[in-house]
Amino acid sequence: MKVKDRELNVLVDVAEKHCHSLSCYWPRPDPGVFTQGQGYRARNPGSKKTEWLCGTREIHGCPIQPKAIL
Repeated sequence: MKVKDRELNVLVDVAEKHCHSLSCYWPRPDPGVFTQGQGYRARNPGSKKTEWLCGTREIHGCPIQPKAIL
């Protein structure tokens, strides 16, 4: 899900709607997908727009378990 970060004025990909208020929230530009020996590649190579995501969730996984979809 994407939420609006009011300080950065961008949409940030997060696990839950309330993530922006948690201490683990770390908005950062999406570095892309890492391939060993080749480095980072963009997830959407045709897009000129910078995507944002929660860096904690991307690197370490979300410490708060999202609600299960029933």
